[in-house]
Amino acid sequence: MRSLQFKFSALVIALLVLAAGALTWIATDQERTALEIEIERFAVSLTQNLAGDAEVPLLAGDLLALETLVGQAAAEDGVVAVRVVDRDGRAIAALPVESQGQLFPALTGAGSVQETRIQHRGRLLILAAPAVFDGVPIGEAQLELDLVALVEPRVRETQLQLLTVGIAVLVLGVGSGLVFVALLVGPLRRLRSGVERLTAGDLSARVPPTSGDEVGELTRAFNEMGESLQQKQRIQSAFGRYASDYVLNTLLENPEGAELAGAEREVTILFVDVRGFTRLSEGLKARDVVSLLNEVFQTVSDGILKRGGTIDKFIGDSVMAYFGAPAPNPNHAIDAVGAAVEIQRAIAERNAALGPDGQRVELGIGIHTGVVIVGNIGSDRRTDFTAIGDPVNVAARLEKLAARGEVLVSEAVQRRVRDLYRLHFEGERQLSGRQEPVHVYSVEVGESPTTG
Repeated sequence: MRSLQFKFSALVIALLVLAAGALTWIATDQERTALEIEIERFAVSLTQNLAGDAEVPLLAGDLLALETLVGQAAAEDGVVAVRVVDRDGRAIAALPVESQGQLFPALTGAGSVQETRIQHRGRLLILAAPAVFDGVPIGEAQLELDLVALVEPRVRETQLQLLTVGIAVLVLGVGSGLVFVALLVGPLRRLRSGVERLTAGDLSARVPPTSGDEVGELTRAFNEMGESLQQKQRIQSAFGRYASDYVLNTLLENPEGAELAGAEREVTILFVDVRGFTRLSEGLKARDVVSLLNEVFQTVSDGILKRGGTIDKFIGDSVMAYFGAPAPNPNHAIDAVGAAVEIQRAIAERNAALGPDGQRVELGIGIHTGVVIVGNIGSDRRTDFTAIGDPVNVAARLEKLAARGEVLVSEAVQRRVRDLYRLHFEGERQLSGRQEPVHVYSVEVGESPTTG
């Protein structure tokens, strides 16, 4: 971070120096050009005025008047030489005085009437304007100015002002740059600290974004990643509570779920339903209803998972589970009946321990064994690990037939558990959606298994 701060500061200083130098050069060059144009215009006006004022003195040969006019013109800033010459180019009146009487060729052309002419000789600006009387040239006014003496002091003054402003801007820019870097480095340091916490396993690590720039976007992306990881952890934790270790470990090792693709498997399906739940929940608040359901589902889940079952889903006040998948289990029917019996006993014990104002709960359970499709079923956006097939419907219909506190099983289940549990034949039942009747048996909940 310190290296970044140093590099950025050096870059800011270099850019500011270059910008200040470029601006100073452009500004002084433009000012020099503007000053030269302004001085040239002034010099043209001064020369023309001198030529106009010298016409009458030239005709009259009034040397004193001409010297006065020359002296006035020479008093202007930057003027180094002034002359009034006759038609032959002889200086009648001139400053400096020693040039008086010398020959100075007419710049505007002898014997002709021309506009003011301008010449540049080094640092000198030389101008000549004809003195004309009634359209006849009678002489010429000549003026020499030192451009450097007039322009450079003002340019240097401007450069000094720009230099002062540049230094102020440089100091301000460097200070602003350091502040900006500090503001940039601060969020980056907090972001690095958050990454270190996340790497160490603290999925609750978050960094509050302090800006809307790229660093802020990066911070928000980090927070979204942390939220995603934390949500994944919650899902894994919740999934681990209601699914077997086999499913959880398989999904963790193979996120694509290829090993959990749908396949035929003989399983035992178990449905549990809270009897009279609509009437039971009429006098309760919504929060109390949820609390009661959670209590009942906790008992049901414990009984299913204890026997190695897989909870498929919670459907309102019902629970669907199956035994024998995804991990193979030859005793799936026995474990399903055992779980049902333990659940009914646990609910009975709960009801017995209630006071007179307690909410009694009674369950109906249906169990059936058959071949189903078990695996990931759904779309590419939403997939459930579930069991699909006619045996699921049979188990659901048996649950509907079960009375309060009763466990009903099909003949397929009865054949597998009759040596362990006492069952009673309840007769044939015509289940909805099936042409052939089903032999239905009830399990004595109060009895323990005779063996095993």
